[in-house]
Amino acid sequence: MKLRAIVLALALAACGQTSEQQAEVPTGPAGPDPATLNIEIGRYGAMLSQVNDLSMARPGSVEPEGTETRDLARRLREAVWNYNIQRSQLCAKGLFTEVACGSAYEPVWISEPSTVEPTLAEIQSRSDALGTEVQTLWGAVCDDAKSRVPEEERMAVCPME
Repeated sequence: MKLRAIVLALALAACGQTSEQQAEVPTGPAGPDPATLNIEIGRYGAMLSQVNDLSMARPGSVEPEGTETRDLARRLREAVWNYNIQRSQLCAKGLFTEVACGSAYEPVWISEPSTVEPTLAEIQSRSDALGTEVQTLWGAVCDDAKSRVPEEERMAVCPME
């Protein structure tokens, strides 16, 4: 009887210790690690850079004709993406926040498939709208750059034909 009581007491004590130990062990992941995410996101950038480098030298690569409406529409979409990237990078640095930090420029045609062929008039209208956006950003950056150089050098800052 005493042996049973001792075994039962030890078993209960062991159960109590097990539950205490389990309480100390985390039950799940603590969440995403920002340093790991930074490395992962940086890796994507490096991969995309390699895609660009490796595909430029690929045999059979042909530059599209610059006057075809599909190509003009594609290049205009790319200009919007580049504009949004520039703004995002400037905003992240805390620069030109009044023009760089805000909603991304997302005209309805930005997600058109590459098979869509807008008319030249539509492309011109889209180009004009993008031009207004880009010129606002460009003007703010150029005005700042000009203010930081001697007056005799200002004509060389942001020349545009």
